[in-house]
Amino acid sequence: MMTAKTRPDCMATFFKNRTLSILAIFLLTAAVYSNIFANQFLMDDWNFIVDWPLIQDWKNFPQFFIGYVPPAGQEGIYSPLKTLFHAVNYSLFGLNPLGYHIVSLVVHLTGIFLVYKLSYLFIKDERIAFFSALLFGLHPVHVEPVTSMTGSVDLIGVLFMFLAFYLYVKAQRSEEGFNRKLYTCSLLTAFLSIFTHELCLSLPILLLWYDLCFTRQERSYRQMASRVAPFFIIAVFYALCKFLVLGSVTRGQYIYDSFYLTMLVMVKALAKYVVICFAPTVLTHNQIIAPGISSFDQADFDKFTVLSQSPLEARTFLFLVLLGAIAYFAYLKFPKERLITFCVGWFFICLLPVLQIIPSGVYFAERYLYPGTWAFCLLLAFYLRRMMQADRKFLARVGVILLIWMCVLYAARVWIRNRDWKDEITFYEAAARTNGQSALMRNDLGIIYTKYGQPHQALASFQNALRIRPDDPVTYFSMAQAYIQLDDKKKAADALEQAIILNPRYAEAHYNLAGLCIFAGQKDKGIEHFQKALSLSREQGNEQEARKWDKAFKDFFRIPTVKSQ
Repeated sequence: MMTAKTRPDCMATFFKNRTLSILAIFLLTAAVYSNIFANQFLMDDWNFIVDWPLIQDWKNFPQFFIGYVPPAGQEGIYSPLKTLFHAVNYSLFGLNPLGYHIVSLVVHLTGIFLVYKLSYLFIKDERIAFFSALLFGLHPVHVEPVTSMTGSVDLIGVLFMFLAFYLYVKAQRSEEGFNRKLYTCSLLTAFLSIFTHELCLSLPILLLWYDLCFTRQERSYRQMASRVAPFFIIAVFYALCKFLVLGSVTRGQYIYDSFYLTMLVMVKALAKYVVICFAPTVLTHNQIIAPGISSFDQADFDKFTVLSQSPLEARTFLFLVLLGAIAYFAYLKFPKERLITFCVGWFFICLLPVLQIIPSGVYFAERYLYPGTWAFCLLLAFYLRRMMQADRKFLARVGVILLIWMCVLYAARVWIRNRDWKDEITFYEAAARTNGQSALMRNDLGIIYTKYGQPHQALASFQNALRIRPDDPVTYFSMAQAYIQLDDKKKAADALEQAIILNPRYAEAHYNLAGLCIFAGQKDKGIEHFQKALSLSREQGNEQEARKWDKAFKDFFRIPTVKSQ
């Protein structure tokens, strides 16, 4: 008969069995994400899947690399392998969202597996590896990239990055000395990662950071540089390819054309990234970085708030102190607990490509945290394990309770957040509630209401947007379509005229107003607006759009005398 003393430690046996441990995390994660399978196409899915002819025909394969044309509205993006993965998905699933969601979940589960392997590689402790992979699998900030069908393809690049890093470390730690075969595989996967997702451009710096933290006593700086240099060459090669194909490496511009103001916003964004990792309660695709400053669209910002920024401003100063304290903590832990220093560095280095040093137009996004949260979850697991090993039983029990509490809260938050992605109306209603002071979110919600034939709700949302930003021509332009659904062409024309007053170079507004004028019997006025629309469209570099407008307008209204300019 077994006594308590001789009874096998079931938990110890469970953690020792790594296959069983990982399977348990997979099952729990899959259960938490099981409500994504009915979710529909949202946001970037329309650009990268539904409406992108490039991926819908394998005859276009050469254009994935040469002659690449980004989706409409996504100018400045160059990701050849991401395009390839989208094409594979489209050939398998067409426009059936279920298949894409299955791929999304498989990608995330693969990420969990790699996180487990990486964690165990650094700390030969099955429990820490299990805790870190479990927290990583359930962390709510991952909902955006996992639930988003487009975001999950981006994550394939992150998986390659994890694998490249793992192989690099294994090559360094090989018992037979430096393993060139593993090193070569690391280079190959690094190439795949960077050409899949620009976020992976941080990989060479991460490798250098690893060497500085763990191997600088074993080899000279010259040796470290020689091994990392090929990874930097891959990153430079990617930048060169992007420049040759698109003519630029930037996407967007600095906030009010000021690098200084942009960097002050990035200080707030970095602090926001830290806070949201610890407290992932408010989740949305358009976060409030600070009052008056959101994740994207400068036109949605409070200009006075942005321009009045300074390092001594209370909020900025507080965030600088917070970031400085984190850096100082990491410094103090080196070299006795170099893993802590490494994890802090990993978290922030992963965010370097999106800190607007090269502007991209997106100043904060939860999806950017995916690679960095490995380090965050590893540190959490490390300290929880330390608590559980404490001599004081009370502290050990607190560690267990904290882990369970976090997992339950994380799982609940993931489930609830997944429901926000059910369909476009649900998604944008949630975004408008979360960021109530954003005119952009109110306008986007109005557009979605209009799209699904709810013009009264659309007009109410547009009016809310105008209360926040009364001089926005885009909102007036959007209102016109809602009035047309209500068959009120007079108010639709008035809204378009107001949009043109606010922005005389609004080509789309001129074009839509031209049609309304023709319908109202004002042929000369309609032709005048039509010619203005063509002229502005061509001046703004949209020659192809101008030709489509020209043909559509003439065919519909049967006006062959209209002159194209």
